[in-house]
Amino acid sequence: MKILCVGQLVADILVAHVDYSKMNEDTQRVNGIVVKNGGDCMNVAVNLAKLGTQVGFVGKAGNDIFGEYLCSVFEENGVDVRGLKVIDGLQTSSVITLVNQQGQRVFLYHGGANDTFSFPDIDLNLLDECDHVHVGGTYLLPEFDGVGCAKLFSLASEKGKTTSLDVTWDTTNRWLGVLEPCFPYLDLFMPSESEATLITGFSEPEKMADFLIKRGVGSAVIKLGEKGAYINSGGETFYQSAYTVDAVVDTTGAGDSFVAGYLSRYIKGCAPRVCAGFAAAVASHCIRRIGTTDGIPSEAAILDFINNNK
Repeated sequence: MKILCVGQLVADILVAHVDYSKMNEDTQRVNGIVVKNGGDCMNVAVNLAKLGTQVGFVGKAGNDIFGEYLCSVFEENGVDVRGLKVIDGLQTSSVITLVNQQGQRVFLYHGGANDTFSFPDIDLNLLDECDHVHVGGTYLLPEFDGVGCAKLFSLASEKGKTTSLDVTWDTTNRWLGVLEPCFPYLDLFMPSESEATLITGFSEPEKMADFLIKRGVGSAVIKLGEKGAYINSGGETFYQSAYTVDAVVDTTGAGDSFVAGYLSRYIKGCAPRVCAGFAAAVASHCIRRIGTTDGIPSEAAILDFINNNK
């Protein structure tokens, strides 16, 4: 495999479309309720596979109906799941995602098996089979976050692997303290603007990135939503604009699709501007469909899209 993805997987129960102003009413009709795959790390792994990258996944699920479903999604997309532990007596993590008419969303999250995932759950032999290690879902992996994650990155770096990290919202408000042990071993850090604000204490993307680079991160990629992204990589700094989309259906997983697009170019040795441009194109496809991975086409389709939208 080229990339080993380690971390969070979730069964995502999507409810669309919800009128947030009517949440105090007894009953509200919606357009549909569907179950999809989710979780930062699983989204990245599935999207990488859709883009033609050989990818493996390490994580933890329960031996239940949601776990069975998520395993089927991995299998359907050709993700190597030798590192996925399915445990009797645990509940697979799940989230109810309430999507409004503008594609914005609110998450109601249950940690389940993700809350028990820890460093000893990782088959370290898989490090020898990959070129890059990506961790996704930090702040929602309480037994792995911080020291466990840093230990994995340290081992990966010793073996000559490159590394990347994406985070989710910190419901415990720890932010920077959890991440600092990881920074010396981190080639790519890819938080959202709102997350980076609370991690660094700065509101300007340039200052956020400088803060992270000074603490040992190789490259900082700050995701800015509909504004695109800001990248500081090896002294090269630039803004990547987002593609215009006529109708935004669901922004769930947009950041994860950007990460997958960036990594799919990064492991090919592409320059940061190429990585960011490809990532923006991938993200523009994600938000056109309900679900975190349903809208992602093939690598060839993304390249055609870029060529036709210069």
